[in-house]
Amino acid sequence: MKTSSSIERNQPRVSGIERGCSPRVFGCDQSSLTSAPAILRRGEQGSVLLITMFVAVMFGLLLLYCYLPLVNNQRVSVSRSQAWNGALTMAEAGVEEALAQLNPGAAYTGVDRTANGWGSPVGTIYGPKSRTLADGTYDVSYTTDVQPIIYSTGHVAVPLVSATLTRVLRVATTNVPLYNDALVAIHGITMNGSGISADSFNSANTNLSTNGQYDPLKAGTNGNIASVYGPIDLGNHTINGDVAVGPGVTPPSGGVTGAISTNFNPTLPDVVYPANAVFLPAGLPNVLLNFLTGGTLYNYAFVTSGDFLVSSLSGNIYVGPNAVVRLKVTASSSPSGILVDGTGPTAGHLTIYMAGPSFSLSGGAFANGGNATNLTYLGMPSNTSISMSGNAQFIGTIYAPEASVTLGGGGSNPYDFMGSCIANSVTMNGHFRFHFDENLINGASRGYVAVSWREL
Repeated sequence: MKTSSSIERNQPRVSGIERGCSPRVFGCDQSSLTSAPAILRRGEQGSVLLITMFVAVMFGLLLLYCYLPLVNNQRVSVSRSQAWNGALTMAEAGVEEALAQLNPGAAYTGVDRTANGWGSPVGTIYGPKSRTLADGTYDVSYTTDVQPIIYSTGHVAVPLVSATLTRVLRVATTNVPLYNDALVAIHGITMNGSGISADSFNSANTNLSTNGQYDPLKAGTNGNIASVYGPIDLGNHTINGDVAVGPGVTPPSGGVTGAISTNFNPTLPDVVYPANAVFLPAGLPNVLLNFLTGGTLYNYAFVTSGDFLVSSLSGNIYVGPNAVVRLKVTASSSPSGILVDGTGPTAGHLTIYMAGPSFSLSGGAFANGGNATNLTYLGMPSNTSISMSGNAQFIGTIYAPEASVTLGGGGSNPYDFMGSCIANSVTMNGHFRFHFDENLINGASRGYVAVSWREL
């Protein structure tokens, strides 16, 4: 006889569902159905996350390892490039200082190369002068040659690599004539009136002059005129020479026998007093009053060389043969006549430093240097007006870069201007003829300019 316990042991096992345990029935234990797969899935997901994080970190480290040197190399490259360009700028600054030392001002004679702390040359070299600027340093020197050669070295540090970059410039110079043309203006030339013309002659050449004077039968075709910034209005007049204007200025369309250019851009510096000049009050015995010669009475006669201070030029002024005279004039002036006497090597020489605001010649007034190289009018920055009218004559040179020049009169007898004129602007309302003396090219200098610029 089988007992109940033995009967139960012999019954086949059935699932919870077969026993009436439904997943939906409350109280039915379902952990046996779901716990193992869920644990397996969570383990797989954790492994994937760890692997992803590891790969991301490795890629990040790899990028960081490669990118940082790249960025640093770029920084160094940019810094070196900036320093390389900066070193050239420093060297150029040194060249500018040397040129400023050699060019203290227009028509400046007897430049003292030892001034401004340069001192005496060592061998054939002045300097070097060393300067420290915000972005670097430079050392500059120049040679004792008549046409000096400038050597300038620029230095700029590169802190990222603890180095200093250096560039060296060699600049050759030449002396440029102050007077190259019959008429030059900074801000334009206007030719009204009638019979205005420009040509040339050469007082040192018998084929181009008669006894050193202009001869219309020997006139040349170098009566050049030019303007830097303003237009040139020729009207219906003729220029026997070339015409030049600055970049962007429209050149005249006719009335020019020579070439027309549009790249005129010179440096026209202001006038400065000679460093070695001590202007003494004009008086006896070097200055004679009421001096009679050649039938003309001269209010002031300078018969010996010297530098003199004159408040204003008035009446007639005379400079005797062999006298080299420099006048500092402090007030507006309107002389009746200026004569520089003598010929050839015995001729006198007069240089007027006009600090007064205005200068004029009117009526029959004249300024006769005998030769254009013997009479030099230099307008200081305070000299802003020059006027000539009537039937006067001018033989000499005018350099007044701040002055407006007005030329009127002439009438039936043309006003002859023999020499050269450089001014801020020029306006003509009369009968004028400009005759450029080509011999002036061998005279006063505008200063030294660079003719070659080479990096060593």
